[in-house]
Amino acid sequence: MKLHAEGEESSRNTERTSGGHYTGGYGQVREWRGRRGRDVRPQRRIAPERYLNGSYPFQVKFTPDDLLNGSKWDTLSQEIWDKFIKSQQTEETFRKKMNLWRYLFITIKTIFPRYGLYVVGSTMSGFGLDSSDMDLCLYVRPVDDLDPRSHALLHLNYILSYIRSFDPNAELIQAKVPILKFRDSRNGLQVDLNCNNVVGIRNTNLLHCYSRLDWRVRPLVALTKLWAQAHDINDARHRTLSSYSLTLMVIHFLQCGTVPAILPRACEAGGAAGGAGGAGARRAHNRSSLAELFVQLLQYYADFPFERMAVSVRAGARVPVAACRAARAHKNDPHQWKLLCVEEPFDLTNTARSVYDPESFDKIVSTFRTSAARLAAGLRLADAWPQR
Repeated sequence: MKLHAEGEESSRNTERTSGGHYTGGYGQVREWRGRRGRDVRPQRRIAPERYLNGSYPFQVKFTPDDLLNGSKWDTLSQEIWDKFIKSQQTEETFRKKMNLWRYLFITIKTIFPRYGLYVVGSTMSGFGLDSSDMDLCLYVRPVDDLDPRSHALLHLNYILSYIRSFDPNAELIQAKVPILKFRDSRNGLQVDLNCNNVVGIRNTNLLHCYSRLDWRVRPLVALTKLWAQAHDINDARHRTLSSYSLTLMVIHFLQCGTVPAILPRACEAGGAAGGAGGAGARRAHNRSSLAELFVQLLQYYADFPFERMAVSVRAGARVPVAACRAARAHKNDPHQWKLLCVEEPFDLTNTARSVYDPESFDKIVSTFRTSAARLAAGLRLADAWPQR
């Protein structure tokens, strides 16, 4: 799967903008006042329509033949699978997101014709929960003599005034990677919009490849996110782990925390996803159940030597934190490699740099240790959840 922001097929439709009305298949008729009224005659079908007109590729509706194997792990495996099925992103939610993308795409391109707009993150990677936010990337041609962060803030401020026409509470978060946060209350969608953080497009495609390699990957990622949310350790704004970091941690575990490995290094993932041979061979050699893998995952990070080593999906191995600090990459800052280190596969930054507070770090490690011990002893999913 490749992400698209440009159109694809010819269209004879004419839409009136800037002083006219636009319905566009999304919600109520709205009036737009741009710089000047004009007729827009699209020459190609826009990208959101490609997904709206196609079949939904992500929702799982089958039960794998090898989910249960007659062992002591069966009850826990079934609980994990049931929780995944109930929490996965539904076709209804996906279509709401695609309609919102279409609406924003046409609006933004009308006012700012040179902007591009991409959907990134779990919505498109296959790892989305039905409660997941929608992540968007606004692409603007970089300016050589302007700092990238200042450039992003400039353009996000342009967009902010238009977003506030339907969400007065929209907020521009001036973080290292600025984010425009807003809500589509009509459909109950929370949206995070960045500008020119194009690494998100690349890692979305990478994660999509991983989601297709083995049926156990998606439920393990979903369960790990839900588990982390239940323990309040899945919020980068509060110095804990982002969903992206948790996803990379699960993939890394399946690369080098299991024997034999279930997933390949990042550079091999695309080829393996394109042909069933590599994935099938790995699955044939490692038949661990969902339950076994989740218990092993918790124990892997309960014992992980975070003070010395970093999680690397790129290498498919643990790599020394010192090597990560020394990596020559445009966005890499040696000071961001502190307590918990998860390497971004493309720009080599630390995706877990939000965990810089010792108290937050200790809470995360303690949660892994406590959950691993309780789950191994009880083999019921409730044992890994907070004890009330």
